[in-house]
Amino acid sequence: MFKSVIKTITTVAVLSGLSLACYADSYASASFGFVDIEETVALEPLGTPPLIFDSSLTSLYGRIGKQYTENFSAEVRLGLGLGDDVVEFEGVDTGAKLEIREFYGAYLRGGMRMAETVYPYVIVGYTQATLEWIDDGVSVHDGFGGVSYGAGLDIEVKRDLFTSIEYMHYFDTVGIELTGFSVGLTKSF
Repeated sequence: MFKSVIKTITTVAVLSGLSLACYADSYASASFGFVDIEETVALEPLGTPPLIFDSSLTSLYGRIGKQYTENFSAEVRLGLGLGDDVVEFEGVDTGAKLEIREFYGAYLRGGMRMAETVYPYVIVGYTQATLEWIDDGVSVHDGFGGVSYGAGLDIEVKRDLFTSIEYMHYFDTVGIELTGFSVGLTKSF
């Protein structure tokens, strides 16, 4: 069932992107991301400092969007994790591994052209991600999501082709915080 949901989401995203490409002021992008995941586990009794686990992962995602005005656009994203990483507690390897199985979301971007080739922007939206925790051969995965926000910069390389640099705070839900930095290429249609 889960795989069919992901296939449906992927198909809708690709078809939407292809249909958007038929209209002016649309864009598509491929990006490589560096994602940090931090999990805070509260301990009993009260007053005991919480445990903080962290992991650094890589991801690949695509985005498609529509530029409605010079300063406003909307987009959707679909991505997946590239491998797993060890989970660390205060810099010590716990033996467990963490992986991003997939993530997706919808966002609004607002920006202003600062020079002929530079377009800084802020972004806000919602991200949903499935994370997998692997420990001693046991695999557990669960979905997390929340409000996302960030800032980025599009720099024109040549006509209708941009390099994108972006920092996102994807969500901070039930002690799981997902943040990331990405670089990519964006093509305008």
